[in-house]
Amino acid sequence: MALLPVACGPSGPSANTPGGIGAGANNGAGLGTSDILFSGVLGADAINPNEVTVTWADAVLLPNLGGAISMRYQVFRALDAETAQLDSALVFTTEQGVTSFIDTGLPDNTTLFYRVVALDTDERFSLTAAVASARTPAEYGPGLVAFDTQVLPLWSTPMPGIPATTCLSCHTLPGPGQLDLSTLEGVLAGVGTLQNPNSFVIPYQGEASWAEFLARMSALPTLFQHLPYITDPEGLAAMEEPIKAWIAEGALATPDSAPPVFEFADEELAGTYFGSFVDFDTVSVTFPHAIDPESLPFNGSVAGQLEYAVYAGVDSNSIIWDKPTALITVDLNQAALPTVTGTFDWTLSDSLVVIVRPLDASGRGVPFDLNTYDPETATAQELENFRLRMRNQSSNEREMAIIR
Repeated sequence: MALLPVACGPSGPSANTPGGIGAGANNGAGLGTSDILFSGVLGADAINPNEVTVTWADAVLLPNLGGAISMRYQVFRALDAETAQLDSALVFTTEQGVTSFIDTGLPDNTTLFYRVVALDTDERFSLTAAVASARTPAEYGPGLVAFDTQVLPLWSTPMPGIPATTCLSCHTLPGPGQLDLSTLEGVLAGVGTLQNPNSFVIPYQGEASWAEFLARMSALPTLFQHLPYITDPEGLAAMEEPIKAWIAEGALATPDSAPPVFEFADEELAGTYFGSFVDFDTVSVTFPHAIDPESLPFNGSVAGQLEYAVYAGVDSNSIIWDKPTALITVDLNQAALPTVTGTFDWTLSDSLVVIVRPLDASGRGVPFDLNTYDPETATAQELENFRLRMRNQSSNEREMAIIR
């Protein structure tokens, strides 16, 4: 990969001096000309929630194909492809010979459209209409629940009617058949082992785990020991939400504080990111496991650790970012393989562009159902839940171009 000179400047119209080349060369002394051979923007890629890198190739001047090093470039940005064609969308003018630009100070979770025009030394501009888009990811939202500070203290709540008794009175270094609640290892191993646990914790499933927790409290022969808790709805309610949220986030010792990433630069992963049609209306995508050591659960298995949001469009600019085309979760079988594979239906075109973004479990406690979610009819609360649920996506990505 060649190293390109990069222009990095303030975003917005103020990036150029009013009345100068950046403020309205296309309307002023400058004239559009086909003598400047320029293909326009090559790509726009979000590098974090607030920055996008825009790239293009050198322009040249006909008939001698010279002047590339003397060219400057105008970068236009807008919220739709049509507005990106307007002079008012101008955000930056580079120095001579610069062929990329980092646009900063952008809103997160937003699709932005870019156009680039070449300027020669006579301030003539190229007639370039090509547009590229980039979607900035949502600001990463780390997990919120830590075992030591928000779950462990729950076991110290006095038993209703028996203040001197708590869960830890019976469940600290217990005997055979009893759950050790005093340590993270004890909770996750249950009365078994980490390899074969018998814990109430069902990884990443807060609701199911809470149901299992209640079932164990009310099961014989320990029903009568737990009866004061079971008959105290307020006491149980105080436990419910922290336990469910902690398990949904991965039952980690400390909240995950960084998003997962694909290691595209790893040579061993070359050729592992691709897609194809498996029949007329079904597309298969394959990609390497993303890396996120912080969210690795106590048992060390990557099964269920990460999910992958799959976005698809006829081209880059038509990807609908408000709803993933598919959501793929790694199961036990996939966890043992070097890559992840999933399928989704596609009937809109004979070719498409796909982008896969890994998510960790920090947003998994938010109520959300992809199958019933429709951004066009969603309520304000449903839109907010979607944002919170999908907030932990990676910002590094690559496009797959797939042809039937």
